[in-house]
Amino acid sequence: MNAEDMVNHPPHYKIGGIETIDYMKAKSTSEEFKGHLRLTVIKYLSRTGYKSDALEDLKKAQWYLNRLIEECEAEPTVKQGVTGKRYEAVNLSKEFR
Repeated sequence: MNAEDMVNHPPHYKIGGIETIDYMKAKSTSEEFKGHLRLTVIKYLSRTGYKSDALEDLKKAQWYLNRLIEECEAEPTVKQGVTGKRYEAVNLSKEFR
């Protein structure tokens, strides 16, 4: 299996007939699911270069970030934070100190 398959649709995530990510979305609130996606991006970025395939980790982080963006765009208000709160630029800088 090539690296692209391991990034987009790893076979071990489809056991049972549903992809794990789809099951997780079905069993969580929108806020919980977006939080999971955000934290998974952080996980893959943090471990890049410490495991065997740094490029694959970057692609996985990108996949989860793209999914997070899709989830946020699907919400009625596009400019929402992961928690569903609206942020102004000033508040964003305080949020991540």
